[in-house]
Amino acid sequence: MANKTWKKLNQIISLGECRLCNKEITNDMKFLSFADQTRSHFDCDRKDYYKQLIEKEKNEKRLSQN
Repeated sequence: MANKTWKKLNQIISLGECRLCNKEITNDMKFLSFADQTRSHFDCDRKDYYKQLIEKEKNEKRLSQN
């Protein structure tokens, strides 16, 4: 096996703020990048997705009852 010719940097870099919780995101965290060049924590985005899904189901039930 050949030796690595490069060394992995152990620097932690700030990438900006989460678009959902406004906390700092660093490169050692799980995060999502969007087309508008904003980022969010993976867990924040998942929570937001499920929150929207629940609200959508509530609205569908309410509309079907009328």
